[in-house]
Amino acid sequence: MEDSVIGIGNEKYHSDMRCSICGIRAATTHDHVPPKSIFPRPRPNDLVTVPACQECNMGASGFDEKFRVYLSLHVGLDTPDATRLWTQHAVKTFRHNNRLRREILGKSQRVDMVTKAGIIIGEGYRFEWDSAAHDTTVDRTIRGLYFHHFGDILGEKVRVQVHWHQNLTKEIIELSSEWSMNSMGNDIFVYRFSRAVDQPLASIWLLQFYGRHWASGSTFPNS
Repeated sequence: MEDSVIGIGNEKYHSDMRCSICGIRAATTHDHVPPKSIFPRPRPNDLVTVPACQECNMGASGFDEKFRVYLSLHVGLDTPDATRLWTQHAVKTFRHNNRLRREILGKSQRVDMVTKAGIIIGEGYRFEWDSAAHDTTVDRTIRGLYFHHFGDILGEKVRVQVHWHQNLTKEIIELSSEWSMNSMGNDIFVYRFSRAVDQPLASIWLLQFYGRHWASGSTFPNS
């Protein structure tokens, strides 16, 4: 007797497939990792999708929206891709989502913009990332990419520890130089990863967004 399959977009998954994010509920849809909303239009054709349940997919939309706006504010407007991210998506959310706008402005501080030589060149704003939106999005992205590359659902078998990095230090660059590397959207999103040979559920990931924001995550087996 043949296994039944369900069509999800252009993909086909077995009908008993579990969600690659939570590992608990049935996969009835597919999710982009990282969220497709962080890529400006026209969206690249090399985005990654993974099987997901409705709860994990739709339940993350609020975090995705926050992540996109904070990311756009962080990476600035000094590249064509970053400018398109702001003009196409982030600025509209910032204008129409009154609650989010108040939240961001309430956490912002006016600061002097200083060059490396110590010359003040103007004023800008410093703001705090929304840690819940950031860490949840990075966690989900790592779980999805792990499934994409290794075909295994992490689910409750592991915990993911997320960090953000102000820049890539020499130590981080040297440590990750021999890891596997992939990119999406003409290097809008670049990631490196490695996992332990003797403990496959133990892995480490380095994510780069727009060449301006870096985050890392490690997976640890709960056992």
